[in-house]
Amino acid sequence: MTTTLCRAVMTLAALLMAIATGLGAWASHGLDSVLDEAALGAFETAVTYQFVHALGLFVLGAYCAGRRSGKVLGLAALVLLAGILLFCGGIYASSLSGPDWLSSLAPAGGLGLIAGWVAIGLGIWLERAR
Repeated sequence: MTTTLCRAVMTLAALLMAIATGLGAWASHGLDSVLDEAALGAFETAVTYQFVHALGLFVLGAYCAGRRSGKVLGLAALVLLAGILLFCGGIYASSLSGPDWLSSLAPAGGLGLIAGWVAIGLGIWLERAR
């Protein structure tokens, strides 16, 4: 990953964490009277997943900054980012009674999260092997 890409990854990750913080506050102070318990629980799960995975994305960007990282880690960052958007976005949509097609994106996003973490592990392993 280039230094510019590392900075972009860290910037997007920080933005995603800020959004997760805001959505979490909204869930506990505004949505608790609007959503039923199951929908609110799902929404809060999406907030947690978004925060944890965005934090991982931020750490990946920091890890790559100042070093020549392979293309696998750049791809891993993109896959993890797509996973966050699809998985959490799908759950948010489902919780807020959005269109069914949006909520059907969550499983693909979950696979993206898994694939992103596997690619991170592989990329770090390959980097050590050089």
